[in-house]
Amino acid sequence: MSQSKLFDIKHQLLQYASHHNNVWNVGIHLTCIPVILWSALVFAANTGPLITYPSAAAVASGATIPVALSKLFKFAPPNAAWLMMTGYVSYYFALDKETALISAPLFFGLAKHATDFLASNPNANRIAGYAHGIAWIAQFIGHGFFEKRAPKLTENLVQALVLAPYFVVWEVLFFLGYRPQLKKELDVLVQADIAAFRAKKALGNKQKPQ
Repeated sequence: MSQSKLFDIKHQLLQYASHHNNVWNVGIHLTCIPVILWSALVFAANTGPLITYPSAAAVASGATIPVALSKLFKFAPPNAAWLMMTGYVSYYFALDKETALISAPLFFGLAKHATDFLASNPNANRIAGYAHGIAWIAQFIGHGFFEKRAPKLTENLVQALVLAPYFVVWEVLFFLGYRPQLKKELDVLVQADIAAFRAKKALGNKQKPQ
């Protein structure tokens, strides 16, 4: 994929929606993608802080920056979960600032919850592991049984692993009436893409030896 398309929100939404058009598959992904992200954040939080905290002496001195960092790190420990979510949200802002601003509290809230859950539950990793595995299996069932089209994981890892949570937000916002003109344009393009996919698949089946 070209670099320009990586930052083209309309192209990315089209590619996602073309692979998630069946209502049952959409419902599965709306449920499972947040679970996959949350459980991945639980795993990531195991790193502990990756950035050095301000020293106690620096904080005690009352210097503005050490005090501010100390308060920030107390709320949001700079572990891999928080750093990962910061990277995700930064990319989402590059794609569409307004939607990223709407969704940022949700994504950082997941990082906060995952970090707190790991710290407070001795079985956190096991629970997250079960949730992660079940959610992935459910998504593959959604594609194979309902959508009957391979997940984007097989074509675009960035979209499957990084953008999927952002697309869930877009899906919900579209349902609530957000950006109706964009939704209308995407619906037309999605149907054309699906029709082309089915025609190509049918042609391939006809060409197979009997």
